[in-house]
Amino acid sequence: MKVEIYNNANYQLSMIEGNIEENQAKLEEATVRLGEMQSRLETRVVKIYRNGQVNMLDVLMDTSDLSEFMTKFDMLTKVGEQDRDDLDQVKLLKQQVEETKVQLDSDMETQSTLVEQVTSEKADIESGLGQRQQMLGSIEGEIASLQAQEAAAQQAALDAQAAAVSSDSGGGSGGGGGGFVGPANPSTSGGAVGIAMQYLGVPYVWGGADPSGFDCSGLVMYVYAQMGIGLPHGATAQYSAGTPIDYSQLEPGDLVFFGGGGYMSHVGIYIGGGSMIHAPFEGTVVQVGSVSSGGSFAGACRL
Repeated sequence: MKVEIYNNANYQLSMIEGNIEENQAKLEEATVRLGEMQSRLETRVVKIYRNGQVNMLDVLMDTSDLSEFMTKFDMLTKVGEQDRDDLDQVKLLKQQVEETKVQLDSDMETQSTLVEQVTSEKADIESGLGQRQQMLGSIEGEIASLQAQEAAAQQAALDAQAAAVSSDSGGGSGGGGGGFVGPANPSTSGGAVGIAMQYLGVPYVWGGADPSGFDCSGLVMYVYAQMGIGLPHGATAQYSAGTPIDYSQLEPGDLVFFGGGGYMSHVGIYIGGGSMIHAPFEGTVVQVGSVSSGGSFAGACRL
């Protein structure tokens, strides 16, 4: 489902943004240290080369062979151990600065791609949601019309029945319309299943992650948060957060996933007996359903 593509892209984007922030801090620190070390070495060279050959440091720093560099410098200046350590640090810091810049460029390019993907997926989801809401509004109107017609027909039947009854009042009227009997709640000792059952009937809301509305991974994230277990908002990321198990090993509270090709498009909480509790899609509510009806089963995990 597109909403899970969106959730997964958002999760990846948050990870990349964290990497960028960390590498920017490393780059700033390495740059400051590099400047300090180079300044220290320049001061040392000025003292050694009083004849004005201060630019020799730059020439030596461009030497590709560190062994050759150290040999030349020792021969010319008889540099002490501290100077050699400083030179090693300058080389190391220059390399660190360059590598960090390359990683930052790569992360920023990835960030740009993910931002475009998130924006595109969000637009597609909102467009589809608008169409579904419009369709739902039309269906609700038809249902209201049918209900009105049915009520009118029932009232007409009652009026006809009342008119047909004469002085004989012994005729009993039929009653007892049957109500819908839902599936029995599974016997649980609390835990994830018991918590999730409290939210049966909560409407599906794209991106929802609280009792005012849930999407599939939002429901799982919220339920497990009540148990002190933090999960990301995305089915694929949630699968990676647990220990993979076979279908035959499923126990109540395990997570079941649907999708393919390494990408999870839907997730539910297993309750036993081949059933799960989940938030299926727009226009539905949190409900109990069979695992076999969830789509293409892609795996399960235990947290």
